[in-house]
Amino acid sequence: MTTLSREEVEAVRGRIARAHERAAARFRDTFVAGETPPTAHLEFLAAALIDKAEGVRVHGRAYEIENGLITPKLENFKVDRTPAAIFDYWLIISEITGSAAWHMTRLIATAEEYNAALRRMQSVQIVRALVASFLPSVDLRDDGTAFLEATLYTRADEERIERRQLLLDAGNEFHFHGRELMAEGRGGVIA
Repeated sequence: MTTLSREEVEAVRGRIARAHERAAARFRDTFVAGETPPTAHLEFLAAALIDKAEGVRVHGRAYEIENGLITPKLENFKVDRTPAAIFDYWLIISEITGSAAWHMTRLIATAEEYNAALRRMQSVQIVRALVASFLPSVDLRDDGTAFLEATLYTRADEERIERRQLLLDAGNEFHFHGRELMAEGRGGVIA
């Protein structure tokens, strides 16, 4: 298992943020009331995320849009089998396909981010107190698959901080593998 450095995590976060800025600017610049399709921002965001990525490329069309939903064509992605590229790819695919719940989810990579998430939560119950590292880690396998672990603050009916384990298969699809609950609570406002 290889743990990403804080610098690697911040570099990926920076690329994701720049892609969002670029997509928003392009949407503002090209928007024409009554003519711009509702999916235009999704297309701009997907293109910007892929363009800004390191270790992630696309051969052919990156996605299809049907009924207002964007679906990545995973078979057209080429993902370097390095921990940083796999982490970058996971965030890109999560952003492209993100549901409302994903957009209220935050990656936790430092003790400070963990403490900030705990402060947002009401009626916190800490389930696992000792954590060696919050940084994402990747276990690369000889068969082209990889396990990604990342700590997330997420809100659904209840707030949770959990360490998720995802399996990236040889076809570039992530599968939920498990999670370890670290803390849970009710209420709070995400910043």
